[in-house]
Amino acid sequence: MNELILSQIWSKQIFNHKNLRSQQGDYLQIIHPGFLNKHAGADFQEAHILLNDFAWIGSVELHVNASDWLAHAHDQDASFENVILHVVWKADLAIYYQDGREIPTLELCHRVPETSMVESFIHQPDSIPCHKFFPEISHVQKTYMLNLCAQERMQIKYESILELWHKNQEDWEETFYQSLGKSFGFGLNADPMLRLTQAIPLKLILRNRDRPLGIEAAMMGLAGLLEEPIKDEYQWNLRREFIHLKKKYQWEKAYLQASDWKFLRLRPANFPTIRMAQFAEIIRNNCSLLSILLEIQDLKVIQNLFEISPSPYWQKHYHFGKVSKKGSIQLGKSAFYSLCINALIPILLAYSFVKNDKKYTDKAYRWLFEMEEENNLITRMYAQLGLAINNAHDSQACLHWHKHYCQTKKCLSCSVGQEILL
Repeated sequence: MNELILSQIWSKQIFNHKNLRSQQGDYLQIIHPGFLNKHAGADFQEAHILLNDFAWIGSVELHVNASDWLAHAHDQDASFENVILHVVWKADLAIYYQDGREIPTLELCHRVPETSMVESFIHQPDSIPCHKFFPEISHVQKTYMLNLCAQERMQIKYESILELWHKNQEDWEETFYQSLGKSFGFGLNADPMLRLTQAIPLKLILRNRDRPLGIEAAMMGLAGLLEEPIKDEYQWNLRREFIHLKKKYQWEKAYLQASDWKFLRLRPANFPTIRMAQFAEIIRNNCSLLSILLEIQDLKVIQNLFEISPSPYWQKHYHFGKVSKKGSIQLGKSAFYSLCINALIPILLAYSFVKNDKKYTDKAYRWLFEMEEENNLITRMYAQLGLAINNAHDSQACLHWHKHYCQTKKCLSCSVGQEILL
């Protein structure tokens, strides 16, 4: 049980009213449950009840447990003195006004039948609580939730871009460079990749764009990957170049340590060494990548810009001193789509928001619809329930739907859940 579901039970009066009594034994009749309060104070305002045939008009406060009244410090808040009824799921504690009188309390746990739809959702162990009813829900409601969840997920992503933009003194190029670098961490190494790009400004990369060894040495060195022991000649050459760069740019020490990077349980193609080398080459070969992103309409053209092979060494190695059986040459399609979802599309949406120019939003969502859907455990669960997942827009929506609605049991905030429950 949570307070969101409890508020719906109270608002819709979905409980047994027969022989209704308060915990104190008073006869209780609900004339009107009141109006939901979205501001500070008790949950419902202007409620009208009868206690032993005596009329009361005031506020109603809801809690899962009566003791939450104390946990939320309502006993110290004078604005809760006008509460005429404390509605709880379980009355685990008697609660009193500041003058010592006991607050009338209504316990609902025994008044919502176990067979009711609300109760079945509360105790549903499945990660999609409505899985038994989902196939029967109208296509309109499912489509509404897909669009809503996709928008909410993209908003979370572009708001993180805006936060980074403010930290970078509203420098769009630097922000895109850092957000793209973070995305090249592909989850496990996202944080150290962001920290690395923050240590190596974009202007330094562009200043040395004709010296690929220097760029790679700067990245690998500040990443803490050029420390002893040296595995082969190429690593030694990078280390020697990094020592020169440290003196030139007055870097006192490596910005990160080798232990900051995750290698375990990753395929060699996802090793941070490979991703770092790919990222360095893409940035080096596209000095105005953001301008290109804003201008180009065709997603395939953008994808071609990312199909750049790293330096020859990383085409035959996945770690220093370790030869790969199969060359890690270019970024794969699924990896490129991941970069689109986590960096390219959010930067377009953030730019559109700041510039108040809808054309970038339109392009961002068009690309989202053009990309193939993701195939993972979450998308497969929804697909098995008959939901059509046709593109990355839909699969991203499913991830958000599952995390922010299904897992948190916010069924009454979901249009599908509302159609079932209300």
